[in-house]
Amino acid sequence: MKTTQETGSKDKGTVKPERRLLVIGILFIAAFIITAALVFSSVIQSVDSGLAQALNNSPPDGAFSALMILVSDFGQYRFWIPVVLIMLLLGDRNTKLLAFELAALLLISTVSGDIAKMIFYRQRPYETLTSISLLVPRETDSSFPSGHALIVAIGATFSVTKFKNRILGLALILEAALVSYSRVYVGVHYPLDVIAGAFLGISTVGFGMFILEKYFGPTLGRIVSATVKVLREGRLKL
Repeated sequence: MKTTQETGSKDKGTVKPERRLLVIGILFIAAFIITAALVFSSVIQSVDSGLAQALNNSPPDGAFSALMILVSDFGQYRFWIPVVLIMLLLGDRNTKLLAFELAALLLISTVSGDIAKMIFYRQRPYETLTSISLLVPRETDSSFPSGHALIVAIGATFSVTKFKNRILGLALILEAALVSYSRVYVGVHYPLDVIAGAFLGISTVGFGMFILEKYFGPTLGRIVSATVKVLREGRLKL
């Protein structure tokens, strides 16, 4: 069976995978900038605040609230670091390569997210809206963009792009959606915070994978080969 790169090289009308990644990166970083402009121009602040209050106060159910707190707490690094380790330890050579690529993207997102929070500082909803019920400990950094949404968007986008198992990819999209929703529900983010975080995450995958595959492919290959020799090749195929 021919790979995407093989067929793309013969068909001049087909967009090469690396160019597609670059386009995704450009489109979603533009979407992030537009969202930031809307937030800090206060054009739709009342709408964003109204949605934050509506999602935070409904449904008022103890069991559901407990679930959202759990999802909010464990849905970010506590979820994705074990995923990367499982891929690395149990996966075949290709899955190990994916593990290193995903780990690199998560590392990049940590830096880009912190930089974005410093540039685009926004107070948390519970600091400005008296009707917000805070269900988790207070956080002192910027509300914009959501770091949780950034991480889970990277995981979900990478999964859909790279994993062969579509059911797994859809499950991780659901995980990303639940985590993003939970961050508004527990009172630490506005809806546009999580939307902007998702946009930044998707753009990170686009730009990050473009750079990794175009410039660091051989290096990652050598790292994976060395890892395989140490750990022995597993059988987990994604």
